[in-house]
Amino acid sequence: MSRFKNIILQIHNLSGSVLSLMFVIWFLSGFVLIFAGFPHASKEERFLHLSFLTKSDFDSIQAPSESFTGEIELEKMNGNPVYRVYSGRKSQKVYNAVSLNESEKTTKKEAVNLAENFTGAKLQSVEKIEELDQWIPWDYYNPLLPIYKCYLNDKDHTRIYISEKTGSIIQETTRKSRWAARLGAIPHWIYFKSLRLQKGLWLKVVAWISFLGILVSITGLVAGFIRLKKRKKNSQWTEFSPYKKFWYKWHHITGFLFGFFVFTFILSGFFSVVDIPKSLVPVHAKVSAKKVWNQKTDVKQHAAISMSDLWNAIEDNKPIRKVVWKTVMNQACFWVYRDQFELPDVYVAAADGVFAKPDYSEKEISSWCKSAFAGTNYDLKELNEFDAYYQKSGMWKRPLPAWQLNLHDADHTCMYIHPKTGEVIKSYNSNDRGRRWLYKSLHTLDFPFLKQHEWLRKFLLLFLSLGGTVVSVSGFVLGIKWIRRKAKKSLPVRLKPVKIKSND
Repeated sequence: MSRFKNIILQIHNLSGSVLSLMFVIWFLSGFVLIFAGFPHASKEERFLHLSFLTKSDFDSIQAPSESFTGEIELEKMNGNPVYRVYSGRKSQKVYNAVSLNESEKTTKKEAVNLAENFTGAKLQSVEKIEELDQWIPWDYYNPLLPIYKCYLNDKDHTRIYISEKTGSIIQETTRKSRWAARLGAIPHWIYFKSLRLQKGLWLKVVAWISFLGILVSITGLVAGFIRLKKRKKNSQWTEFSPYKKFWYKWHHITGFLFGFFVFTFILSGFFSVVDIPKSLVPVHAKVSAKKVWNQKTDVKQHAAISMSDLWNAIEDNKPIRKVVWKTVMNQACFWVYRDQFELPDVYVAAADGVFAKPDYSEKEISSWCKSAFAGTNYDLKELNEFDAYYQKSGMWKRPLPAWQLNLHDADHTCMYIHPKTGEVIKSYNSNDRGRRWLYKSLHTLDFPFLKQHEWLRKFLLLFLSLGGTVVSVSGFVLGIKWIRRKAKKSLPVRLKPVKIKSND
């Protein structure tokens, strides 16, 4: 047993000394992340800056070509109606909606006008970058290169990134958001450009550091119990630690009090980049239920509708910013966006014209479920309040009520369906549920009760992060001391010169 104790202590000393600085960085940057993440250009702001589509636009434009594949959006760019055809996460092509020819590249002047209109500030300088930088460190932005990086002359020191190929704003940063990211998101997520752009390598680095962190925290918990001292009657509560020296004593005490939470933070960080093995929680479906339900747009279904017919069907007093072509439940639809960027008015294309679509009914949801998942039993109910899996989101507006569809399949699939659009907003299978609890719940205290009391959730995060910081800082100091001792022992012993007395 003593040999086992010694092995545990040696493993903790070695791994803790190596990773203690990373622990300190994780916890200190975590304080910042509670309040500010990585900067991004607001989708809502970009939407609200779109110019309105007019009747003359609809009279002049042509219907999308049947060769367009992917999601099709109609909006205005530089005063002209264009189709944006998305073929990937960020990859898109832009076509002139009048001629259907691919649009010309955005000029520097057009980019500057867009940046100034978006921010309300004058340009200070602009440069065209041919590669991604620290503030767009994701390889899926490569199809948008080259990019105009516009420096605005405002008090926030705003920088706007605009794709030359698509004329779209892809990033917005301010001095405040950049510093928040430097102190928070970048060190916490290891978002260094040269590493993050190599997604496979980045995932491996984060996974291995987190895995070693798990080893540190587990051995630390065991070591903490090993070193427990039986308290004497009427002694102080800190006397359960046998250590007398300051750093040793408080590393042991705080590690004992907060060690479990340190372990859960590191474990959940590991599952932020690693899926639960399917050998443990199998996924039987070859294609996710969400992809089966949310059909790809088939523009051929919309071919019988002229743009004038569409305008006449949707014309009213509210201006139109964007129209999206959709295929929902095997039916051609148009999503018309006016003043809410996530809540469109829905119109369906029928044989005798275009008509406003009321919310999708229980009967319609059930009918499509039987068609898409033939032979699978299911339960369908109207959800009127958020639950453990369907929750409020800082980036997305989740509607209530919503339809909750539970499939009786091997994966225990649950889908939450937007009553207005008929598409799946969020879906879970057994594997997803496990990862949801292991990652989001443990890492950000994303539990239903705490999500309803955001102040309490943030207070607990701050308190636990403070405890983790003390554990990490004291561990870092002890790690330095341990390394120094080992280094000193490994140095060759210097013999002191011996003075020989002369007999003379």
